[in-house]
Amino acid sequence: MKRINLAVVLAAGACVAQAGDWTQWRGSNRDLIVTEEGLAKAWPEGGPKKLWQKELPGDGYSEPIVVDGKVFVTGNTGDKANRAGNLYVLDAKTGEMKGQVQYAPEWAASYECARTTPTFHDGKLYMTSGLGHVVCVSAKDGSIVWKVDAHKEYGGRNITWGIADNPLIYDGKVITQPGGPDTGVVALDAATGALVWKSAGLGDKSAYCSPELVTINGKRQLVTMLENGAVGLDPDKGTPLWKHQHRNQHAVHPNAPLLCGENRLFISSGYRLGSEILEIDGNTAKGVWKGGGDNHFQGTAFYKGRVFSSGGGRMSCFDPKDGREVYTVEGASKTSFCITPVGMITYDEKGGKVMLVEVGADTHKVISSFAIDYGNGPHWSSPVVANGVLYLRHGNTIAAFDIAQK
Repeated sequence: MKRINLAVVLAAGACVAQAGDWTQWRGSNRDLIVTEEGLAKAWPEGGPKKLWQKELPGDGYSEPIVVDGKVFVTGNTGDKANRAGNLYVLDAKTGEMKGQVQYAPEWAASYECARTTPTFHDGKLYMTSGLGHVVCVSAKDGSIVWKVDAHKEYGGRNITWGIADNPLIYDGKVITQPGGPDTGVVALDAATGALVWKSAGLGDKSAYCSPELVTINGKRQLVTMLENGAVGLDPDKGTPLWKHQHRNQHAVHPNAPLLCGENRLFISSGYRLGSEILEIDGNTAKGVWKGGGDNHFQGTAFYKGRVFSSGGGRMSCFDPKDGREVYTVEGASKTSFCITPVGMITYDEKGGKVMLVEVGADTHKVISSFAIDYGNGPHWSSPVVANGVLYLRHGNTIAAFDIAQK
């Protein structure tokens, strides 16, 4: 593995997450909800001030993370015969490239851009390549702490467009989804990469989904989507607790089940299969509603008692009690998003339109909008907010915008 100058910026001390950082996929709480105060309630015409813009050596769909004044983001380089995943480190204030680590061979068959968003935990960064390599990198000096080829070790089978997995860290374990017979989901020791448990009895392939940790009726569960539907597991043993059939024509399920009540989960996978709300009772999952809001893109969130989901070419607000679509967000189509105290930030797939939208339980109002004019490929990276700054990635380019209240 190639390591370039990463120690120069990090050797001065351990990398420690600060309040306001964005430490993993979907934010530090893995829920697309930003709690940071002091953000601007509106943006200037043409968009907020751009602080910096940086072209990266590699392409990616993954979102960046921001930890301790540094931006960590993945990108793939090389041709189809020799594709490699790289972890880049940028200065969060200036965008200056501080170093890179080549962490694993990468997916090269189609849509050959980086999918995995690094997960930061206890001074380390965890990633899963599109070929199923789970990698732990030291955030202090850029060394590879350990690496496991989960497909080779656990019989994982790749899928049509390559593994898209953002590791979850729980109680000293890295939860990932190789999709092998009896190893649909596995837990690895976060310090060593050794196997802690495997989900015996779950033989489904992976399905472009990443696991979530939720509490249902006072009990912690791992929930995720595999090729044939939603599953719940005991996070300490990997024992399957329940399964619910939900499969579309391509077995594509990029959105993890979303907790939207004490015992309710919202699932949506696109390709005209529609969305469902499940009610979990012990080892039973029962569908209590099924309807539209076909989300095969990325992102669902639970906010002010409502489910927000981008599906069917629109951003919808649902009532989880009965599945009723309360409203659709004006001007948002196929969009990724996060929700801040001053509003939802949307980032559309086509055209790169970015909006700030005041969202309530029953009404909404578009406050500001602008479009980005840099980068390449589809706009598939989610917006990231950390310490008063909005980070937007478009393929091989990332930029930072000042959205702090003045």
